[in-house]
Amino acid sequence: MNRILFVLLVLASQLMRAEDAALPVEVSASDPKIAYVGRFDFRDAKGPRCAWPASSAVLKFKGTAADVTLNEMGGNQYQVVLDGKPVKVLSPRKGEGVYTLATGLPDGEHTVEVIKRTEASIGVTQFMGFHLGTGAQALDPAKVAFRLEVIGDSISCGYGNEGKSQNEHFKNETENAYLTYGAIAARALNAEYVCIAWSGKKMWPNDTIPELYDRALPNDKSSTWDFAKWAPDVVLINLATNDFGKGNPDEKGWTGAYKTFIVRLRKNYPKALIYCASGSMMSDSWPAGQKAVTTLHRYLDSIIEDLKQSGETRVRFLAFEPQDMKNGLGSDWHPSVKTHEIMAAKLVEAVKKDLGQ
Repeated sequence: MNRILFVLLVLASQLMRAEDAALPVEVSASDPKIAYVGRFDFRDAKGPRCAWPASSAVLKFKGTAADVTLNEMGGNQYQVVLDGKPVKVLSPRKGEGVYTLATGLPDGEHTVEVIKRTEASIGVTQFMGFHLGTGAQALDPAKVAFRLEVIGDSISCGYGNEGKSQNEHFKNETENAYLTYGAIAARALNAEYVCIAWSGKKMWPNDTIPELYDRALPNDKSSTWDFAKWAPDVVLINLATNDFGKGNPDEKGWTGAYKTFIVRLRKNYPKALIYCASGSMMSDSWPAGQKAVTTLHRYLDSIIEDLKQSGETRVRFLAFEPQDMKNGLGSDWHPSVKTHEIMAAKLVEAVKKDLGQ
């Protein structure tokens, strides 16, 4: 073998071993000091698995460095947030690997978050635990008093929100659930955030979120979610864009399905305030002649009124403004990060007004 090639192979193997060598203090995937926020499937003793966007693992620790071990089964991207600031993006390779989250920190208390930027169609990731530097220790997770759940489609996933323009098509790298309106609003409200969303999904009659809503892993029918584990204070439903995309759906069928879904939510979340949202990709100009937004508003108004007549008083209407070209557009005409920020501000304003936050 050529000597130069041999040396290069040795160096490459040493680098690979260094990357895969975990720090010495193990925090196992089952350690209660790890806060798993979102829907995780805990049936595998090696570590919990997640697929929904914005699912996260959070660790508070005392020390100077932290790694995470992931078993990647798709092509996901992860946002690393250190002490409240986004610091890097992980693109884990398929299979099990160790990834550096932070090094050379001041010796003290820190919080690191590993947040799924990509949606369920990109695949499943298994968290295999954290590792900390010599002498470090995991600390009890911070308590969060408020909880927000968003139910939606590509908008809520963050589809293409970091895309350069409407002419750019979907890429894993430009979908960022950390910078969606729901996630931004949750941070402003100091809330735990759960996102149940998938691009292209509807409320009714087919390819719907309600079909998947009871699952921890949306592609796994056996992964039933336990609603006793987590209950939000606020739920926002943002499903209509795909329903109205090729013409207005049948009013009776669509509103009936929507009301049935709210009844399901109420059974699981007896105290939650529920918002029925419209926007921001819809308008009265497309599809031509359908007046989609006006029709949607009428449908939602009737849903809320019917529920009110039956004794349901904690459902509200929230209209997000149609996106404005001056704020830029993401991939395939999806909202830009700027538009997500505007939507987040509207949601925060509504929650503060309605709940006195």
